[in-house]
Amino acid sequence: MKRETLSVLILEPNALQRELIKMALVRNDMQPIICDQPAALRRQLVEHLPDVLLIDTYLPGQNGLDLIGQLNSDILLKRTKVFFISSMGFPEIVQKAARMGASGFLVKPLDPDLLVKRILNCFSPSGKIEIRNTGVPVLSVR
Repeated sequence: MKRETLSVLILEPNALQRELIKMALVRNDMQPIICDQPAALRRQLVEHLPDVLLIDTYLPGQNGLDLIGQLNSDILLKRTKVFFISSMGFPEIVQKAARMGASGFLVKPLDPDLLVKRILNCFSPSGKIEIRNTGVPVLSVR
């Protein structure tokens, strides 16, 4: 049974990281949506209603955690799972993200397979997804 295509909105200021994320998502039959400016995030969320938002904690001129805090108060993220990505995985930052209702927190440099696995785990009834050597996600039967 083929799963529904997941849409993933990406707000990552680093072009190389954005491209790495995009390639990993496409390879796993997900639909990446690029948002290259924090100011455009609200409009992109309303326009695309993504399943997942990947957002860096440190954005040009803005803190990603604060931005999500503002959007949470507007109820714009009610159906969207939020994953923070950061080059700094300090416990205080990770805990703040968790208190904000984040579905995940990944530290750079990103492992593309782990990123996909974490996203899929949020949508799997069993919560168990394995990434085999092919890079294709499959449900674990253990």
